[in-house]
Amino acid sequence: MKKNFRFSLRVKFTAVIMLVVVFTATALTSFFLYTQKTNLRKTLEKRTEDIARRIANLNDVNIESETKELLQRSTDNTIIEEDVIYVTIYNRNVIELANSGITNVEVRDFLFHNRPETTDTLLFNKKEISKNAYRIKNLGEIYEVLVPVVSYNRPNYNISASVPGVSFANDNIRDSDTGEIIGIVRVGVTVENVNAAIEKMSSMIVLITLIVIILVVAISFLIVKVILNPIKELSVGTKKIASGELAYRVPLTSRDELSDLAESFNSMAQDLKSYVDELTNEKQDLIKLKVMLEQRSYELEETLDKMQSMQEELLKSEKFATIGRLASSVAHELRNPLASLKNISYYLSKMDTFKDDKAKKMLDMLASDVSRANKIITDLLDYSRAKKLNKIEMWIDDFLDKAIENVVIPNNIELVKNFEHFQAEIDPDKMTQVIINLITNAKDAMTAGGQISVSTAQNNSKTFEIRIADNGIGMSKDTLNHIFDPLYTTKLKGIGLGLSIVKEIIESHFGRIVVKSTEGTGTEFIIVIPMR
Repeated sequence: MKKNFRFSLRVKFTAVIMLVVVFTATALTSFFLYTQKTNLRKTLEKRTEDIARRIANLNDVNIESETKELLQRSTDNTIIEEDVIYVTIYNRNVIELANSGITNVEVRDFLFHNRPETTDTLLFNKKEISKNAYRIKNLGEIYEVLVPVVSYNRPNYNISASVPGVSFANDNIRDSDTGEIIGIVRVGVTVENVNAAIEKMSSMIVLITLIVIILVVAISFLIVKVILNPIKELSVGTKKIASGELAYRVPLTSRDELSDLAESFNSMAQDLKSYVDELTNEKQDLIKLKVMLEQRSYELEETLDKMQSMQEELLKSEKFATIGRLASSVAHELRNPLASLKNISYYLSKMDTFKDDKAKKMLDMLASDVSRANKIITDLLDYSRAKKLNKIEMWIDDFLDKAIENVVIPNNIELVKNFEHFQAEIDPDKMTQVIINLITNAKDAMTAGGQISVSTAQNNSKTFEIRIADNGIGMSKDTLNHIFDPLYTTKLKGIGLGLSIVKEIIESHFGRIVVKSTEGTGTEFIIVIPMR
């Protein structure tokens, strides 16, 4: 049996508080770290841009006159600022005029291979700042800013004259003012110090968060314990009362609503004990009365069963008597005229008078209807007569082969046989009637064609079974409930005795018949009969 896990209220309350605290702390910590990280990086980026702009604003004249000594002094003064790795000043043709005395090989290689081109957009828009992030070996992540140096001392002219081989439109060079780009200031700063500060701050905040979570969980556990202890006492009292200890009382340990609940519980237990004592006395009287009623009920049920059995026997006897009288009367009144009609149709069919197809068809129809009427009479007589068996031991597969030969199978229906070779005691004439009726019903259920399968199996040394299945139209649940009832039929022709006769023959062999059917899928009859 599968065991159901059960969690106490203490575990549930503590778990809920922990989830809320952990979720809240995690969310706030993540938001705070993200905000601080963003602010630190923005501060670094802003400071780098300010440095580059300051150099550009202070050295426009020096760049225009290419005074390298002053430009070099400007880069040397800037490199001493915190986090600045390199400062480079270029003229308008991207020729280096000064740098901050770069000695690091990786930085020099980086600056050489990532030198601005004269076609950069930076040279054509005085308001644009180029911002990039790189990673240099042994230095880590760096942030770089390129700022244009604008001079407002020269008159406007086409910049294509100053950059050989390159032609630009004037409105791409000039802004609303009369300034001209004469150079570029390139500043790079390290981001590793900011990353280290962020990592240190993250570790400290995470540690503080964990401490807060632990403290909150411990406090919540104590609070839950204080709240749930009275509830636990009530639970213990409920179990004891339920087990029959009606004298147990819940101790009053607090002065709050839970104490009022415990007092009400104790009062209820006292009232319950009084009621139980009264009910116990009444129970004894009821038990005595129950024994008397059960005895009387048993006697009445036996009498009712006997009456129902007698009624069923009377109805059955009356039904058999009625059908027997009807069958005898019909046989006496109709068989002779039917025999005459059959002989007349046979005689007329042999004459040459009726040569057209319509006449022959009418004669065939007459002969068929006479045979059908004769079968109805035979079914009535068979059903009304007592089923006396003449059982003999025979091979079941040989018997079924001969029985199936009595049924005409249309060309559009395939008959599949799967027989085991064994012997059993049966009445061959009666069982042949069973096989013919079941296969004929299966054939009638497949007007569009299909497959009928007949199989046998020896279940054990005591019983064997015969299965007859088709993939015809099937039957509804209501039809399944009545198919073995006498005079019940869903066919336009017939009086509904075929399956009733089949059932009686099987039961006279001390066997049973089971039917399985699904509308639109097919039907299967399973016959189980003792071997002897």
